[in-house]
Amino acid sequence: MIPKNAYHCTMLFNRLNIGNKLALTMIGLLLMVSAFISYLFYVQFDSALKERVLLQLSSVKQLKIVKIRKELNERYEAFSLRSRNPDSTEPSPLFFHEGIYATVPDSLLGYPIKTMLDEVGSRITLFDLTQHNPSHEITIGLITQIQGGFLIALAEEPEIQGILLERTGLGQTGESYIVGSDFKLRTKSRFLRDSPKNITVKSDGVLRALNNEPGEDLIYDYRGTQVFSSYEKIELNGLKWVILTEINRQEALFPLEELKNNLMIMILVIIFAVLIGSYYLSKKMVSPIVEMEQKLIDMSKGILDPINSPQSRDDEIGHMFDALNKLVNALNETIVFAGKIGAGNFDASYQLLSEDDKLGQALMQMKEKLQEYHKNEQRLLLENQRSILNGEEGERSRLSKEMHDGLGPMLTTMKMSIQSAELSAPTKKSLLSHIDETIKEVRRMSNNLMPSVLADFGAGEAIGNLVDQINNSSDIKIRYKNDMPSEAKIDDSIQITLYRVAQESINNAIKHSKAKEIKLSITAFDNRVSFFVSDNGVGFDPKKNTNGNGLRNMKERIKLVNGTLDIETQPTGTTLEIEIPIE
Repeated sequence: MIPKNAYHCTMLFNRLNIGNKLALTMIGLLLMVSAFISYLFYVQFDSALKERVLLQLSSVKQLKIVKIRKELNERYEAFSLRSRNPDSTEPSPLFFHEGIYATVPDSLLGYPIKTMLDEVGSRITLFDLTQHNPSHEITIGLITQIQGGFLIALAEEPEIQGILLERTGLGQTGESYIVGSDFKLRTKSRFLRDSPKNITVKSDGVLRALNNEPGEDLIYDYRGTQVFSSYEKIELNGLKWVILTEINRQEALFPLEELKNNLMIMILVIIFAVLIGSYYLSKKMVSPIVEMEQKLIDMSKGILDPINSPQSRDDEIGHMFDALNKLVNALNETIVFAGKIGAGNFDASYQLLSEDDKLGQALMQMKEKLQEYHKNEQRLLLENQRSILNGEEGERSRLSKEMHDGLGPMLTTMKMSIQSAELSAPTKKSLLSHIDETIKEVRRMSNNLMPSVLADFGAGEAIGNLVDQINNSSDIKIRYKNDMPSEAKIDDSIQITLYRVAQESINNAIKHSKAKEIKLSITAFDNRVSFFVSDNGVGFDPKKNTNGNGLRNMKERIKLVNGTLDIETQPTGTTLEIEIPIE
């Protein structure tokens, strides 16, 4: 049975118009969602913050353990070295006392060594003597059996105190300290002025560490203050300490308190914003409908202007305007999509309104057909360009071979005939000189058409030969670095493209740039070849001088092998970067 008050509330709610209903519903839902999200975020942040604090304490503790072990190991190694040379009279600077005893003394600094050790073997044993040192410095004793007695040394460890006083990552209330197996503090406290030997520490962290249960937790320290603590036992040749790294809970969780205050402010702001927003929306929802008929007439004439939904008290009318707006937007999107593919933008996307969107399906089919036609056109164009280029290179190769194999031997035979002919010495010398020049020119022309080293050793070596020829015949200095091995498996078309691009770029630099130096480098990677050209010339205007035959030929050749060309030009020089993928 519904309570009477709840029934009256339900009736009152039902009498409200839809705008007020929407406003009340939005306020209730947003408040519930805001409260839930705030609580969830607070809990997760609390957990993450505690985890981060404990992880940071553990990292700081481990760093200090490493440093402490290093200090102790230095003493251990020095003592071990001394035990192997007991006759040495030179004292070690690491110990303030060392000596050889026939028997183990009863005590050192008041520490009952003899009663603690039934038998001392050749193993080095460490003792904690801090509680018995009047200076309160961390003090350790080392003892081992040697021939003729026992070697004993004492060392103070102010370095360990310094390590523990480092507060990096520990904030304002953090500290690290060491506790002995007798539960007495071994290092100075940041908070208590008492001598460390007068401070007993039996916190949960110390008890767990001595029980071989290292870890991190929220505990109470020796002052009775709740702290986040990371604790672990340090054991080394008889020495047993517990190291603890801690920070006050209040300081560690300060960001959490700040977050809680911010969340409360945020909820208040949300309540205020929701009240204003719900009032504005409800006013919009309950406004009367305007000129819907005229809008439909405009649509029948092809006028697809955006429709401003009128304020209405009728839910169905509001839904109708929304649906009409969606229809207008969808038709406009369809028109835009059709215009894009009509303009050749085949990457344009279109979302079908539904599975029955016939117009959209027809446009998608048209797009696919146009894409296919465009791809075929591009493929045929590239194939034609490749065919023309391959034919050109084939003709170059044929002419080069004919000049080398046909004209070259004929000139050589003519030279031999002149050498054996009965002519005067000046005449013979002049003819032979002309023949040699002709042979060199034929070789140069043959090499320019298609150098044999290109087919035999690849573009790297061919470009090197080209650079050597130009360096020998020109004042311009060309520096070349070849990082492409001759055995690299690279397609012949790519090899030829690299060589022709090198020819054209060097030729352009010599003719137009007024450069004094040109740098070239070619590098073969696993999946691409990189070619780099730079000069220190006067540069050029890319907007005006990019349509020359040389540059256009380079671009077309690189495009045919699916490469890329980047040009950077300044008054101080020009740089070309070519990347060609290796398939």
